[in-house]
Amino acid sequence: MLTAVAAFATIATLGGPTPVQTAHAVPAIPKRPNVVMLMTDDQTVDDMRVMPNTRRLIGDQGVTFSKSYVSYPVCCPSRATYLSGQYAHNHGVLGLYPPRGGYGRFDRWNSLPVWMQDDGYVTDHIGKYMNGYGSQVPDDVPPGWTEWHGAVDMSTYEMWGYTLNDNGHRHTYGSPFDENPRLYQASVYRDKAVDFIDRRAPSRRPFFLSVAFLAPHHEIPEIRHGTGHLVRAAPGDQGTLADEPLPASPAFGERDLSDKPAFVRKHGPMTDEEVQYIAQRHEDRQESLLAVDRAVASIVAALRRTGDLNDTYIFFTSDNGYMQGEHDIASGKVVAYDPSTQVPLLLRGPGIPHGRVSDELVGNIDLAPTIVDIGHATAGKQMDGRSLLPYARDPGLRSQRPLLHETAGPGYTPIRDHDAGEVQPVQPVLSYRAVRTDRWLWIEYSGGPRELYDLKRDPYELQSLHADPAYRPVMAALHRTLHRLVHCRGATCRANAPPVRPPPSAPL
Repeated sequence: MLTAVAAFATIATLGGPTPVQTAHAVPAIPKRPNVVMLMTDDQTVDDMRVMPNTRRLIGDQGVTFSKSYVSYPVCCPSRATYLSGQYAHNHGVLGLYPPRGGYGRFDRWNSLPVWMQDDGYVTDHIGKYMNGYGSQVPDDVPPGWTEWHGAVDMSTYEMWGYTLNDNGHRHTYGSPFDENPRLYQASVYRDKAVDFIDRRAPSRRPFFLSVAFLAPHHEIPEIRHGTGHLVRAAPGDQGTLADEPLPASPAFGERDLSDKPAFVRKHGPMTDEEVQYIAQRHEDRQESLLAVDRAVASIVAALRRTGDLNDTYIFFTSDNGYMQGEHDIASGKVVAYDPSTQVPLLLRGPGIPHGRVSDELVGNIDLAPTIVDIGHATAGKQMDGRSLLPYARDPGLRSQRPLLHETAGPGYTPIRDHDAGEVQPVQPVLSYRAVRTDRWLWIEYSGGPRELYDLKRDPYELQSLHADPAYRPVMAALHRTLHRLVHCRGATCRANAPPVRPPPSAPL
């Protein structure tokens, strides 16, 4: 379907009649596209199985990126990348907490919502923002947001009893153990999003709406101690996915870890009790996504009702993935392996074909450049990513651009803490830099360990090739690319890398 801009251009090209202007006539201004960003927390690609509305309304009506990754796979640095279009070594948010991380480290005065608002967009954020928001500057409304409904720090991790900063005023929604269906977090975020769409429709001004759901991230320990669940599903959803199987990955409970670094090897095989616990967490996580899936349907329905749907780009993604027993890591993220770094990314909108899949390697550094491209906005800083629109409009388009994974100490180590439910900050043992290409994953850990995976032959990262002398030329080439990326800025981050071929002796 033609957008308003395309239709106007077509009439002019075909020599259609020129409207007669009177003293009272106002020239029509083509409406620029709206943007809706829907982001979950800790969601894996496999979790899309339980989200039929999202697959049908966004994926089937647009493009699914099968190779979508985040650079720094943990909440705050990842969200800073989304809002800046920069790798962490450029935006400076290097962890969850001060002094090197957290909300206070982010340059919020020069970021995506500011650029969009400066270009005439009405903007609204609903839900999770960054770790530490609301604790460092209690009633801060970040610049660039016309409307603001940000979840306040640790209350972010409660499905009931959470506090939002609603345009400068704090409101707490329900109480932790009163499971009122109307006040379930995802339902409230849904209602606020729909209300924003409805209220903004008469103005016809373009809008940028960001909705950040907590699911399927765990709730805070105090909640889980009282309920026995990692994260509570909406009333009526609990127990509905009890028969859902764990992800069918050959990496689950991997027995031979001799190729892995010491921090992975030291835990030993998972016990039956731990596997059962992973299964319960897996069920909790996926059931919490059912309300998000319904919220997606409600938001799309609101856009259709207001006549905005055909002029709106809708993104669906997550800030990072999550480990659930792969490589014998019972829970957590931060590691460079696919379950931690790979995320769903679906995009629909004007000019994007329906029901297609792109195998281009893309990253969360590309989100801000894409939104800036959609709005014809001007970025206030040099972005490291690139617009995804050419790859969405032509899903067969390919490049050789690599992606950087990076973390910064103090690091994280995967532990089996049944109370905490995920990895906890300990000592600087997991500081690494890694480069990902269409075929290879090369990881260099601080302190010396290395890993190399041929993703074409070993997509589950079961056997690192770093100790095989035949792969030394491969490792040397990837090291050169990695060295460029860890210091890159702007265009140098987007440059293609030369293809790296396996040694002639490599098995077919």
